[in-house]
Amino acid sequence: MKRRAHFPLSGAAALRRCGIGLLAACALPAAAQVNVSKRSTVFPGPYVAEIVRIIDGDTIEASVALWPGLRADYAVRVRGIDAPEIFRPDCAEERVWGEQARAQAERLYPPGQEVRLLDVSYDAFSGRVVADVRRWRSDRWLSFAAEMLERRMAVAWAPRQAAVPWCLLAQTR
Repeated sequence: MKRRAHFPLSGAAALRRCGIGLLAACALPAAAQVNVSKRSTVFPGPYVAEIVRIIDGDTIEASVALWPGLRADYAVRVRGIDAPEIFRPDCAEERVWGEQARAQAERLYPPGQEVRLLDVSYDAFSGRVVADVRRWRSDRWLSFAAEMLERRMAVAWAPRQAAVPWCLLAQTR
C-alpha cells in the first residue's frame, strides 16, 4: 500500500481553515438561538446608539454600534407612543402640534446624544424597527416615551389600536 506524502498546510491555508471552522462554530449556535426570519423576534439589547436626527415626535434616526468599528443607521419608532403627524396630517393643527413634538424631542435628544435601544423588533411600516429608547441623565435612565407623554407631545399607543384623532384632540389643548 502506497502512502501519500503529508505536506503541512501553509500558514495562510491553515489560517483560512481555522477561520472557517471558527466562523461555523460561532454561527451555528447563534442561528439556533435567534430566528431572524420571524417578524415577531425581539432583540432585548441594550444596544448603544447615537441620535442622528429626530424624524418626528415618535421616530428617530439612530446610528447603532453593532460591534467595535461597525455602525449602522436605522429609523427607530419609539415603542408605546404616537405623536401628531408632520408629513401627512389630517389638519393644520395636527401639523403644528407635530412640529412642536419634534422640536421638544430635539431639545431632549439632540444629534449626538447617546441612547440605549431595548427590546428591538421589526416594524410593519417602511423598514424601520420599534424599540424602547432611553437616555442617561446624571442619576437615572429616562424613557423617550415617558418624557413625550409627560409633556403632552404624544399619547399612549399600542399596535392595532385605532388611529388617534389628532384634529379632535388639538381642539382640547
